[in-house]
Amino acid sequence: MVLTDELIAATVRTGEVVIDPFDSRRSRPASQLLCLGNRFIRAEAGDAPIDPFRKSTVDAAFGEPFLADRAELSQGEFLLAATDELVALSPRYSGRITGMSHLARLGLVVHATSDLISPGFGFGAPTAITLELVNQHPRPLLLRSGMPICHLQIHALETAPARSYDQVPAGYNGSAQPTVSRYWAEFTVGEADLPGEAK
Repeated sequence: MVLTDELIAATVRTGEVVIDPFDSRRSRPASQLLCLGNRFIRAEAGDAPIDPFRKSTVDAAFGEPFLADRAELSQGEFLLAATDELVALSPRYSGRITGMSHLARLGLVVHATSDLISPGFGFGAPTAITLELVNQHPRPLLLRSGMPICHLQIHALETAPARSYDQVPAGYNGSAQPTVSRYWAEFTVGEADLPGEAK
């Protein structure tokens, strides 16, 4: 079940869902608008491939985190950003991030397919949601810290999962800034176990 505005506010009051700060002016019929924070990480061009199993290549594909009140996004540019709000879901709720039609019509993509907010995300350690921003318009797009940037939908689950997100060892809980991929931390067991490697 997708929660309506009133049910989202109710779960925030009970603490089952954390959206901090919560602003009722950002409530929509079946979602809560989240705002863009002031922390960013730019993707960096290069010829070396990114190997998701190797932390060194992932780190080399991004610049240093930076603070800014405004960020310009060129055509096709990829930028990690964080929501201004910290979010947490109890294991009885999951969420989805979706774009705003206002900004989609200007070419802005807010997630590069990663829209799922798992049950237990931020539970016990409210966390900013990392946004994967891409500009698909031919012109540069100016983004401002504090602007509404995306919808957060909340879904009530019939039962809690056997293993919620707060129990995933390589998750992203607790961060207030955008975080690069930690694929390598969850799936790399050892060099001999890498898919596609000669045995």
